[in-house]
Amino acid sequence: MSMSLTSDLRQGYREVALALSDEQCRIVERARGRPRAPGGRDRALAEIVAAYRTGPRELWAPVILDLVAPPLLEKLQRLTARPPVLEIEDLSQQLVLQILHAAATMRIAREGRHLRRELVARASKAVSRQLAREHRHLDWHYLLEVAEETEESLWSSETYCSGAGN
Repeated sequence: MSMSLTSDLRQGYREVALALSDEQCRIVERARGRPRAPGGRDRALAEIVAAYRTGPRELWAPVILDLVAPPLLEKLQRLTARPPVLEIEDLSQQLVLQILHAAATMRIAREGRHLRRELVARASKAVSRQLAREHRHLDWHYLLEVAEETEESLWSSETYCSGAGN
């Protein structure tokens, strides 16, 4: 990811938008705009996710990411990076990856109801779990380093060695 996730998502969509047919563009517009019928946006997004699953994924992935960009960026702002091991770019990449994984694998509710929210929630949950694991791992390593330093200072201490009973 380059400068920002927002510009990357927008650029990715622009690159594939020219390859969409008129019918595919209408589906994207239904997913993006105000629906005429209740649930129209959800159904349109479900159609796009189905198209992503059948392929070509390179065409539909930027479309899905562009459609879920606002809640995706909101979730990203709530996650806490832990430099130098985890930078914000790493979290961005993981969220994008998890959105696409969810789109490829999760069960879609009838008529795609709340699909946008479900995609982002599933991705956010996966990244949050990974982040929690990474934080525990870093904390564990920190504790090991402190324990090693404490043990080394005890062994090198003169008071420990001088009590040998002369």
